[in-house]
Amino acid sequence: MIQEIIILNDMGIPIFCHNFSGSSNKDNNYQLIGSYFDQICRFAKYGFKESLTTIKMKKSVFYFKTHPKTNFHLILKCDSKVDNKKLKKKAIDNIAVKIFDNFFVKFKRELMNFNGNIAPFKIFSKDIDEMIKPKGLLRNFVISPGVF
Repeated sequence: MIQEIIILNDMGIPIFCHNFSGSSNKDNNYQLIGSYFDQICRFAKYGFKESLTTIKMKKSVFYFKTHPKTNFHLILKCDSKVDNKKLKKKAIDNIAVKIFDNFFVKFKRELMNFNGNIAPFKIFSKDIDEMIKPKGLLRNFVISPGVF
């Protein structure tokens, strides 16, 4: 279902990537891809006054989620079959909320003092593996009130 997760900060800088093939954070191509998607989202927002929510390709669908308080972006690369079912789309929305929630709680200090160093965020891959398990994909997740 989900193949890759990228988190961009409010400036569009890719600060985290998790690839479910096991090559998470080892390949810096996600920096280029994340920045490219940020520019596409900004173009849609400022050029058309619209929010980009998905980009559908032949084999993949990219879902774009923006955290309402921080303007951080989450990009979820999924198999294109996910787009066919609303239930799975809702599950992806719930996963996005849970990822944001956990990321902001775990890295609150690092994010407030961000200096361009993305190395501290690499350990979040272990948390992603724990959060994204087949049994947990359809649960409802709610953002904790005091996160940001």
